[in-house]
Amino acid sequence: MPPLPLVAATESVVTLFAFITLLGDAWFLLVGLSLLYWGGPHLDDTTRPVGATVIALATLALAVVLAVKSYTAIPRPAATPITTSGLPEVLGSFVAGELDSSGFAFPSGHATGATAVYGGLAALLTVGRRRRRYAAAAIVIALVSGSRVILGVHYPRDIVAGMVLGVGLIVLTRWVAADRSGAARVFLFAGVASVVGLLVAVDGGHAEEVRHAVIGLGTAAGGTAMWWYAGDRLMAAPAVSIPIGAGGLAVAGGVWIGAYEGVFGLAGALGGGAVGTVIILGLPLIEQWRKKGRNVGAA
Repeated sequence: MPPLPLVAATESVVTLFAFITLLGDAWFLLVGLSLLYWGGPHLDDTTRPVGATVIALATLALAVVLAVKSYTAIPRPAATPITTSGLPEVLGSFVAGELDSSGFAFPSGHATGATAVYGGLAALLTVGRRRRRYAAAAIVIALVSGSRVILGVHYPRDIVAGMVLGVGLIVLTRWVAADRSGAARVFLFAGVASVVGLLVAVDGGHAEEVRHAVIGLGTAAGGTAMWWYAGDRLMAAPAVSIPIGAGGLAVAGGVWIGAYEGVFGLAGALGGGAVGTVIILGLPLIEQWRKKGRNVGAA
């Protein structure tokens, strides 16, 4: 009987951190950054360009992680901290997915992405006090990074490397994106990193990583073109309304999911990455056109 509370406690902790680790999932970061980007004008004039820059930074971080993982090809830990058979079916299925040890370990994509995104927001945003932004970012980064070890899908060295890499990419981004139009240059760097990752993945025969690198290349190309072509207009456009944002997120999300699942093939993955990014970045212009049309109709 004594071991039962220990098992229950361990399952509870692992389940808790399975939810915490979602804060570093690529889809969560993308949705959160999209909402910040769309609603930026409600905060101040700098929030939208910062949102675009950190979207580009996230794309760069994922591309660099993919390249390094494909090169090192270090497997994840084989052991899992718990078995999920004692959990309710739906919860157990979710936790089992977070304990999946497929793919490569070094560096941790969650640690890199969380550091780059939350650290990048803390460094680049101007709303709120700087100390509070950095403190909040540090807490989230520590929780997400620690969750990867607690879930047994990374070694400590993986998350340390990821955090160091994330900090390095923030420094690079602050240097590259010296003005409000700098998001395009960061997307351009992400494209270069994606090409490197693609070549490494092809050389290593990693089919899934090849597809992800192609998506990253498309994402970077779409972001570079959109911000270079329409950056000034996007910064001046109004905040995106809930209906427009929900529709855009549904369409872009569907395109990206299809690309990641390999539904469209490699050519479709390239186009899907580009189209998804153009939709996310371009929605403020659609909102602007909608409001102009409504004003004309009212007149």
